[in-house]
Amino acid sequence: MISKNSKTIAFLSPKIDTFTNPTLVVLIQKLIAKGYKIIYYGFDQLFVPSEYRKYFEFKELPFNFYTLDKNPKSILKFVKQYLKLILDFKWHNKINALICVDPMGLVIGGRIKKVIGFKLIYASFEIFFEDEFFVQRKRVLKKLEMNYSKLSDIVIIQDERREKLLKSVNNFSDKTIFLKIPVSPLKTEVTENDYDIYNDLKIPEDKIIVVYSGSLQNWSGISDIVSLFPEKWDNDFWLLIHTHQKLEENSELKYEIENLIAHKQNITLHEKPFFRFEEYFNFLSKCGIGIATYFPNNLDIFAGKNLEAIGLSSGKFSTYMMLGIPTITTNHYTYKILNNKYGYGEIINNISELPNALRKIRQDLAAKSESCRILYDNVLNPDLRIDDLINKIENS
Repeated sequence: MISKNSKTIAFLSPKIDTFTNPTLVVLIQKLIAKGYKIIYYGFDQLFVPSEYRKYFEFKELPFNFYTLDKNPKSILKFVKQYLKLILDFKWHNKINALICVDPMGLVIGGRIKKVIGFKLIYASFEIFFEDEFFVQRKRVLKKLEMNYSKLSDIVIIQDERREKLLKSVNNFSDKTIFLKIPVSPLKTEVTENDYDIYNDLKIPEDKIIVVYSGSLQNWSGISDIVSLFPEKWDNDFWLLIHTHQKLEENSELKYEIENLIAHKQNITLHEKPFFRFEEYFNFLSKCGIGIATYFPNNLDIFAGKNLEAIGLSSGKFSTYMMLGIPTITTNHYTYKILNNKYGYGEIINNISELPNALRKIRQDLAAKSESCRILYDNVLNPDLRIDDLINKIENS
């Protein structure tokens, strides 16, 4: 259990998938190793790894008032919620540092900081652009983010391009420290084991498994990938779609996939969540080629300019690289530079180019696999950067 002498740090996040974010998981692991107790303000999580639970104290996130209604009941509710938070910070837990995730986290954390002093760390994984918002409350949230961004002591961002973008749409202080940390897992060696993915998922052993793992939203291109079946898919390969959130039963995509499976096509849908990164890495390591495609659109607030500058914020890409899985990506600035230098796989402009990209990778699979690992070691390994972050939290 946690010692009474433990140091305390707080996280504040509107996300329900905190423990699937490689950056936050590595940070949590290192804080625990240094003897920290973690107060977590947020919503119910998809899962919490059992080995972390004893180091956490979970608390409810207050309702986020975008604009304060002049109704006395609303004002009283607002005051009570934030007074409770302030008391919790200042007197009950003596919190000296708060890590806020994304704009909503920053707004709540900024409101508290205006009343009491502590170190505010803004972890930015999604960049908001006001001109992409069509809903008024989201525009209000963006204005609030701009206002409270100047209170940030440290900002976690993934690379230089995303830092430049984030600065262009906020009002950070000249004293704010920016730390570039790719969304990437700690280096993990996957040991030989008895898990047989071909037998488990009933995949013929002569097929090369091509994995897409992650969100199945429109920007992923997954619907277009599925539409390659049956005529345009190369049957030397087997498509494995993994997601930790089950598709709705009435989902058109689910219907299409299940129809293809019923007609004996080379496709598997795997909707089982992994509660430990080690299990997830073991699963992925049995695959031959990865897909990390990002197609910006105007339908989702995170799928426009935020995706155009995806850069080093793709945990999927970083995980594939760490595991040595040659990868097909879309034609983004950072990926072009990295593939030109390291040769991690193939770049496509649209999904129609995917079958040929698979065949090209197959010709040089072993060499590209080694290139992926070198890329990870040289560019994506977050180990020392997270250490630097913790050092700055403790000492700057």
